[in-house]
Amino acid sequence: MLITGGSGFLGGWIARLARGGWRVTATYLTNPIEDPAIDWRRLNVEDEAAVSALVEDVRPAAVIHTAALNPGQGSAFDAVNAVGTRNVARAAGRVDAHLIHVSTDVLFDGEKGDYVEEDRPSPITPYGRSKALAEKAVRSSDVQAVIVRTSLIYGAAARTKQASLRDTPWQDWDRQTRWVIGDLKAGKPVHLFKDEYRCPMWVERLAVALLELAGSRYTGTLHVAGAQVLSRYQFGLRLARFHSVDTDGIVPALSRQSGLTRPLDCTLDCSRARQLLRTPLPGVDQVLRLGGAEAGTPS
Repeated sequence: MLITGGSGFLGGWIARLARGGWRVTATYLTNPIEDPAIDWRRLNVEDEAAVSALVEDVRPAAVIHTAALNPGQGSAFDAVNAVGTRNVARAAGRVDAHLIHVSTDVLFDGEKGDYVEEDRPSPITPYGRSKALAEKAVRSSDVQAVIVRTSLIYGAAARTKQASLRDTPWQDWDRQTRWVIGDLKAGKPVHLFKDEYRCPMWVERLAVALLELAGSRYTGTLHVAGAQVLSRYQFGLRLARFHSVDTDGIVPALSRQSGLTRPLDCTLDCSRARQLLRTPLPGVDQVLRLGGAEAGTPS
């Protein structure tokens, strides 16, 4: 298995879990990882020749493509997300690898909500546009692929050694959680939108679902997100309570009145994934209530 972006939040979990059943090669760009059980390679997915050379060398049976530029990390979305994905998809196709491409719910305009796999992308942000172009690049490449659209990814980083979410410090959680909890602890107000709706997805279960797909023959588009619809505001309140932080500093706001161009309702219909996958897709309340333990145990 080749995992692009293996040093990232999601990629780290995939690499950690894949070691038990795959010979894993994972890539990083700026943050090398020390893990003797994994073959770590530096890779810039924008470099077509480098991508091709690595894939030809590894010749993986499966590629899970998580490397991406996300909002808040820069502005070269098309170069990394669209061109980089095209490079990975073409290279994977040349060695007959099964490609699992991680996409996003925000390639929709948010006007409808409850989007199904057949709904056409309608991005209204540069990031969303780049991810829509990435999907187009996968479809136009000669590769057997699954395009997995997911939502807000939360949870503890794979490098943590605690037994459960309850034992993991908030500093070791995802970027959104660190922002919300960090600002609240510092006495800063946190403005969260009450009119933006998503289906937050626990990172560990998403990684398991992607590995299940990598070992299957399924191809096509699949929505894989959490079972619970929450606004940004509702999600922030739950994160604060879970980490025993006073919620008084969370200020409800409206995206419609912010002057920002953002999709409002990007909720995903995941009924197809629930029928296809053994991996459960728990909602936020279930995950946090159980502290991660047993929240995603296959039935």
